[in-house]
Amino acid sequence: MAPRAVGPYEILSVVGRGGIGTVYRARHRETGRLAAVKVLGPAPAIDATAARRLAREFEVLRSLDHPNVVRVYEAGVTEGYSFLAMELVEGLDLRAYLSPALDQGAVRAIPPREPSPAAPTDPGTMPPVAAGPAAIRALAALLDEPETQPEGCAPRESSPGVASPSPPPPTPEMLEALNRPGRITRMRTALAQVLDALAYVHGRGFVHRDLKPSNVMVDDARRARLMDFGLVKLASERDESITLQGRVVGTYRYMSPEQAQGHLVDARSDLYSLGVIVYELVAGVPPFCAPDPARLWHEILHAPPPPLLGVNPGADPALVRLASRLLEKDPDRRFQRAEEIREVLVR
Repeated sequence: MAPRAVGPYEILSVVGRGGIGTVYRARHRETGRLAAVKVLGPAPAIDATAARRLAREFEVLRSLDHPNVVRVYEAGVTEGYSFLAMELVEGLDLRAYLSPALDQGAVRAIPPREPSPAAPTDPGTMPPVAAGPAAIRALAALLDEPETQPEGCAPRESSPGVASPSPPPPTPEMLEALNRPGRITRMRTALAQVLDALAYVHGRGFVHRDLKPSNVMVDDARRARLMDFGLVKLASERDESITLQGRVVGTYRYMSPEQAQGHLVDARSDLYSLGVIVYELVAGVPPFCAPDPARLWHEILHAPPPPLLGVNPGADPALVRLASRLLEKDPDRRFQRAEEIREVLVR
């Protein structure tokens, strides 16, 4: 059952649910400011890894200030719930924003939801809040659950001789919608903003490690925000408190080969993930479509993606070249910096 309040925030409605928590649309009781509040718990419904990642996400976002990176407000623990309050971006994720099903020029943000009924709370009886990431880590230390690997992310023996089923090719109507000039313009603009965010984040030594369309939101002013920094790390750091040695974290379909193997990653791994996004947005299908993790892992490590022009013959040539170079298995053969890609994209 959803909490009616978390710390100083009144819960209004559900924005989304994930494997380790829920994001709510909420309002700060004193200031009236709307926020997106990511909530874990109550304990022991969460594991220690999730709590540590939430604390890490707050610490990293607190150090970042960029118009294309989501802003963070506060974090803490109250009544067993760990929470992170951040900027509420009311809009569409990148895939929905660029959906070919949307009419050209008719992209609008999702309208705000009506607040769900909630009983008024007397400020004098509000539960105490332990503020900051230290409080979340303290809660994590009390949890007895072992650190677990995300479901579906365990590399297993693959079957190289077994061909993976391919998704059906786009119909002529779909191809026409994918290649509409208005959609391509929106795509280039949104991707340029994502690259601005990545250049900023990478410039401060961080690697996002979970770049995918659902982690980019576009608001009604068409400004993109990079979201969900739960797996972020310093490029030079192997943070064992976040990821045990040998564990693979992230979303498999968007992982770089080096990340899928559990190797130390740098900014070029995020750029590979961006290549998967570009390919998917241009082709209408992802580059690797194996239905099970073992085959998907093998494709990421060894298989070339189907040629984009073979899937979408009318695709924007610059975006085709961009995706092809970003999806190189060898990081040295990719673009090395987000700024390089942006220069290509806005020519």
